[in-house]
Amino acid sequence: MKRALIGFTAVLSCLLMLSGCTASTSKTDDGVNEEKQEEVQEEVQEEIHEEVKEESKLDSIPFEDGQYYAAAYLGYQEMDDISYYTEQYLDDDNVPVHYFSDGEYYLIIPRYSDMELTLLKNDMETMTSTEVYEESDCKPFIIQCNVSDIFPDATVRLTYEGNTVEFSPYLSLMDGSVQIGENGLDITMS
Repeated sequence: MKRALIGFTAVLSCLLMLSGCTASTSKTDDGVNEEKQEEVQEEVQEEIHEEVKEESKLDSIPFEDGQYYAAAYLGYQEMDDISYYTEQYLDDDNVPVHYFSDGEYYLIIPRYSDMELTLLKNDMETMTSTEVYEESDCKPFIIQCNVSDIFPDATVRLTYEGNTVEFSPYLSLMDGSVQIGENGLDITMS
């Protein structure tokens, strides 16, 4: 990859030098040649930017329209093997863990890197929520919550381009299914 990038950069440098030479020797009565040269340079810069951009494992998540995050249930009081999710979906092994209570573990993966994250702690006695964490450039994270199976004690709020979604991850008492809200994608291994 590095050799290809170096070779591409060398070829690009030669092209830019040649285009600079031809532009200085050509006649430009109305600036058409200068305009064309600027267009070519912009196209080449865009190609370089795309070539340098690394692929992310996050791109492999099959998001659909209206889905702002992916989530996976990882276990109760102990995380099951997270290596599957690290290998499949995460670019970094160091995933922060936000502790709410000694309960269920969930992996949350935001769809967009520049999403704003707010974590709220829900109080069962007062039925209020208190903001406990905020981040403007959200990365994947793990949350431990829900010491009680009758009340989700954490709310995740994600905001992207003026749209805000909230959910409280929990396991259904009816069938044990993972509940992550209507705007999420459940990627829990079966």
